[in-house]
Amino acid sequence: MKQSIAILIVVFSSPAWACSFARTTEPFEVNGPGSIEPRRTEFEVAEIVRGSDDGNPHSCSDAGVITLKALDPPAETGFIFEVVKGEFEDRLFTEEPITPADFKEPGEFTFIWLDGSSYEQGPFDIVVQVTPISRTGNVGEPTTLNVSHPGTKKPWWRFW
Repeated sequence: MKQSIAILIVVFSSPAWACSFARTTEPFEVNGPGSIEPRRTEFEVAEIVRGSDDGNPHSCSDAGVITLKALDPPAETGFIFEVVKGEFEDRLFTEEPITPADFKEPGEFTFIWLDGSSYEQGPFDIVVQVTPISRTGNVGEPTTLNVSHPGTKKPWWRFW
């Protein structure tokens, strides 16, 4: 009995069974030194990847990814992202200002959500407001960005 429990613990606690992602954004420290005024920054949708079913229930294939890119990213500026119009199936953004993680391109923000392990994904159409903020806490003029995806249909040849 003890051996069976030990085997189950080893099998189900294996890191190969888990899905994990590196942090794609970092918290932006407000109340720090600096005098740069935040400026309005235009963004574009760089990429949208929808979740799918790769047959492995322990993989990360069910994750959706949205990458937004600042067209001319200012120095020493954080951004607050929020959905201001439309509905999204999961919480995509935090309420705190962020910057891209060190391994990302400057101005490239990647957001991950659990989209579902399915061949079919519903459409979404949201408006995202992006507000710049300086280290001293000054808030700049926000910009809005339409983020949408038509969804995906099950392939015609898939009967299950």
